[in-house]
Amino acid sequence: WSNSCREVAQGGRRGALMMTISCHHPQIRDFIKIKRDLTKVTGANISIRLTDEFMEAVKNKEHVQLRFPVEKDAQHLVSEMVDANMIWDEIIESAHNFAEPGLLFWDNIIRESPADCYSEFGFKTISTNPCGEIPLSAYDSCRLLVLNLFGFVKNPFTKKAYFDYKEFYETVQVAQRLMDNLIDLEIESIEGIISKIKKDPEKTGIKTRELELWQNILDACLKGRRTGTGITALGDTLAALDIPYGSGAGIHTTEKIYKTLKFGA
Repeated sequence: WSNSCREVAQGGRRGALMMTISCHHPQIRDFIKIKRDLTKVTGANISIRLTDEFMEAVKNKEHVQLRFPVEKDAQHLVSEMVDANMIWDEIIESAHNFAEPGLLFWDNIIRESPADCYSEFGFKTISTNPCGEIPLSAYDSCRLLVLNLFGFVKNPFTKKAYFDYKEFYETVQVAQRLMDNLIDLEIESIEGIISKIKKDPEKTGIKTRELELWQNILDACLKGRRTGTGITALGDTLAALDIPYGSGAGIHTTEKIYKTLKFGA
């Protein structure tokens, strides 16, 4: 998959890909360590889908089940119990030394995902976009727009520094409206691609797979109109407010910023 992605490029930019695996998969340790070999998986990002079950086992210094299929209530063809902290330590070592794998707290993602309320209509989250900003369902698009938080800090790095929540809230509303327009532009582009394929000289049998793919993408776009309105420069913003990153005050401020983003959008 990694090599296939390396071969795909457009306008001088190569393809982008995220590969994820459950922390319960029997080959999880191979996946964790694969990028320690710098010649392997050079065309993709990798992340691990962590469950509450696994994190509780790490916290309590217990064993965790590796199984396939990975779903807890499935009929398991493969099953073994291993030390959860051994796996956790290998994850941390790889992430620290090689910047991957990334971590996706999967149960949290599903619980907080509005899209998964509509999983029966095709919006079940299966992975993320290539850099992990937005969890997505099959055939969905990664439409991203970020607001620079630092721009909403007044009198940065002074004793009079404060974050302008009102201005941020109002700007988020404008950004979200812009994102909705972006979806309309995407629909136009996809319809243009489908029209072009239909006019191509190849026989219908050859074009069927390609048409099916783009029709699925169009359907997901029309039904879901998913957007990824987010933020950047959180660390700089906290520093400008003289709030230590990761402190109680930092966590409280971060929650307030994201709550403002959520309700503004």
